[in-house]
Amino acid sequence: MFSDLKIKNLTFKNRIVLPPMALDIASEKGEVTAKLIEHYRIRSQGIGLIIVEHSYVSRNGKAHPCQLGIYDDELIKGLEHLAREIHREGTPVGIQISHAGGRALMSPCGPSGTLSKYLSRFGQKGPVKGSKKLSKESLRRIVNDFAQAARRAQLAGFDFVEIHGAHGYLLNQFYSPLTNLRRDEYGGTLEKRLRFPIEVIKAVRGAIGENMPIFYRLGADDRLAGGNSIEDSIIAARLLQNAGVDCLDLSGGICGYLKNGPEGFFAYMGKAIKPVLDIPVMVTGGIKTGIKANEIIADHSADLVGVGRTLLQDSEWVSKQWLKMKSNQSLIEEKDYMISV
Repeated sequence: MFSDLKIKNLTFKNRIVLPPMALDIASEKGEVTAKLIEHYRIRSQGIGLIIVEHSYVSRNGKAHPCQLGIYDDELIKGLEHLAREIHREGTPVGIQISHAGGRALMSPCGPSGTLSKYLSRFGQKGPVKGSKKLSKESLRRIVNDFAQAARRAQLAGFDFVEIHGAHGYLLNQFYSPLTNLRRDEYGGTLEKRLRFPIEVIKAVRGAIGENMPIFYRLGADDRLAGGNSIEDSIIAARLLQNAGVDCLDLSGGICGYLKNGPEGFFAYMGKAIKPVLDIPVMVTGGIKTGIKANEIIADHSADLVGVGRTLLQDSEWVSKQWLKMKSNQSLIEEKDYMISV
């Protein structure tokens, strides 16, 4: 996990990632705050890369009251300050961009008029009332919103951008058969359900050029009967790679991110999907120890490992793992020396 990795022209000094986690500590307008900058700054030391939490690409795509925003050029200055403070520690940083769709605070919308009962909205079970079925014209506007958000990320100095296609947000809603009930070119078969996410990817690529890496967080397993499975996502992963994704960040759970489970509970996704791709794969999932993170890399389940809540609790976790590894290496070398003598 302490080996380097190169994606396009960007080199990461190790494979440990601070993944995107919604903090809800921006201003009500989505502006960067001092508290948010300090959160990322103290977790920048020693880590391979940081992905700043999901930032809404349009005003009606907001999921949380104090969610970070990237929907307007006026927000670029604050985002630039955030990226600069992280870069001071020598750490590459990207930002995740998203649209909440049927989980939006205001004017919820999605692929279908009323979303499936499986999609929760801030923990509430049942259909999302008042969810509007998106017209093709609205889809084109949202595609452009993603492209403009990526342009702002580039102008603010971020090294890469991650498109959020998991955890029950809009792009995940299109990909999942549980929430996409359309009968036009955007629904039905797996390829049609991926049409809208792929349009977003291509528009983002057009906005930022060929050199800036694009990550994509894929909801690879809905973990519910009738939803997307790993077998579906093996096919989807290849389509996303062909569309221009440079790194696939695997997660799951159409009702939102899972907070409980055995350490490395999403590693099975990488084990199945990584062999069919030519691009790096990232997994997260309750990783608490350097031993587990290293194991996931060593057995080729992933190229990058996201360590989230553990780093929330201990901002010095990376440096502690480095010291443990160096200490263990010294003991091994000392043992080998004694045997040779």
